This record gives sequence, structure tokens and C-alpha cells, in this order.
Amino acid sequence: MSTALRRTASVTGSAAIVGASLLFDGSVAQAAPYDGTDPQATGCSNTGRVVRQAPLANEFGGQQGTVYLYYSTACRTVWAKVVTGLPECIPGLPPALSYCAAAFVHRNSDGAQLRCDTPAGASSCYTRQLNDANVTSFAKAVLEYGTGYSGVTGSY
Repeated sequence: MSTALRRTASVTGSAAIVGASLLFDGSVAQAAPYDGTDPQATGCSNTGRVVRQAPLANEFGGQQGTVYLYYSTACRTVWAKVVTGLPECIPGLPPALSYCAAAFVHRNSDGAQLRCDTPAGASSCYTRQLNDANVTSFAKAVLEYGTGYSGVTGSY
């Protein structure tokens, strides 16, 4: 390969690398490894704060809990939490008596969604987290299916 051809290939290759780095936002790569991980185990919950919330309400305006959308400023991730405000979840009972709920965190850009279910003996749960760098997400929750209580936060 001639010296001039090598120099041209080197300059072209360097320009491609610089151009790609300008198009790629490194913060997305930093947050992506957190998809599907526990916000407490990773330490992301240390900088987590509630950015949106909504009541679990029925069609008559009754409220039986709250769904929260959390955002970690350090990790640039989101997760959902539901708190029923009711006695503990007892799976297997009729919906009106079981007090169980499910929460979901949903990423708008690609439809990725994670879910948690209140475990037996608890009245809340939180989902694993999703990367939220440069995208928006929302949280939603339902009180045991068939009760008519649900809530959806706005996107953040």
C-alpha cells in the first residue's frame, strides 16, 4: 500500500471514529447495563426520587393506594413502586379481599416493561429498573384484577 493511500485510509478511519463518537451519547451506554437490575442492589436508589405519582382509583373516585415513578439521577434509570394502603396481600382470596397489587414501569421509546407483584404478607412492591437516559417512561399499577382500581403516572 502506498504512503499516500495509507495516510488517506488513516485519516478516513479517524474521521469515522470521531463522527461515531459525536453521534453516540456515552450516558446511554453507562445506563444500559442497569436494565433489569434491582435499584437497591446497584445503589441507584441512593439518588432515586419520586418524579411522578398517581392514585390507584376506581371509576367512582375511591382511592386505594398510590403508584410512584422513581428516577435515579446518578444512574439515569427509572422504576415503579406501588403502595396499596391496604392490609397485606393474601394471594388466593377473591380479588376484593386479597389486597394484592402489581406495578409496571414502561419505557416509551421501545415498549420495554418490567413488573412487580406485591408478595404475600406485603402491601407494596417495586420493579427492577430501566435505562431512562434520553428517553421517557411512566409507571402504572393495578389493585388485584377485577377490583377496578388502577393508576398511571405521567411520563418523565
